[in-house]
Amino acid sequence: MSRLTVVATFALLSTVCLSSAVLAQSGDAHSVPIAKDSEFVAVGKSYNVDFGDQKFRLDFKSAKEMTFTSPDGKNKADVAIVVTPIGNDVYMIYWSRRAGQHVVHVDDFKNGVAYTNIFLPDGTATRAKGTLAEVK
Repeated sequence: MSRLTVVATFALLSTVCLSSAVLAQSGDAHSVPIAKDSEFVAVGKSYNVDFGDQKFRLDFKSAKEMTFTSPDGKNKADVAIVVTPIGNDVYMIYWSRRAGQHVVHVDDFKNGVAYTNIFLPDGTATRAKGTLAEVK
């Protein structure tokens, strides 16, 4: 898949995710719901995510905003997120960190499991499964 195809695909994904709330209100059976703060179990909580070679802290300010921080604190960013409830405290969470870098997590907050899909500007992608532990 060419880099242009990957970028176009993620631009389309972003548009679809951000406009799905409007579609859900129209009764479209194929629309994807967007979680509200009251529907997202992670609001106001922080989690350490460990993918082995990659570790991060995620601080969920709302169902629309999260702070992403590396363990050494040098890589920190507030990012807009789109949260889709899947069921039983499992959510798909999408964000973009930089131009052309996109992240899609499927996080199981009940069982402490996180899956990540990271797409880089050069068209490469990494996928991993890791742990998700609430910071107390």
